[in-house]
Amino acid sequence: MLLIENMDKRKSIGRTARELACLFSQFPDAGFCFDMGHARQVDPTMTEAQLILETFSERLREVHVSEVNTSSRHDPLSVYAISAFRSVSAFIPDSVPIILETLIDQGQSDILTEINRAQQALDPAWLSAAR
Repeated sequence: MLLIENMDKRKSIGRTARELACLFSQFPDAGFCFDMGHARQVDPTMTEAQLILETFSERLREVHVSEVNTSSRHDPLSVYAISAFRSVSAFIPDSVPIILETLIDQGQSDILTEINRAQQALDPAWLSAAR
């Protein structure tokens, strides 16, 4: 099985819904891996992320959650990333696996904190409680 993932700003293709559509036309049976950190880095407003999720929802097979910094490296989730991810979390079905790619290997954070932050970013109940 082939999954196509949306790319970060370093890549010349696969960053937007239009670019992904070209790839999926070449690989019509491919599934989709949505990387939230890549999407936020390409468009911090998450408008393109919403368009990507709406356009390719039937292909969505997994979601990667992390903060991607300006150097295109993973970081622990910030309050800004959590807020941005909340804006598109309703477009991600509960049945889709979530992969955390947050940085914890050198003590930047810990796994339980990052799981909690990911829940805040993805769980609509957290969004309602924050209002």
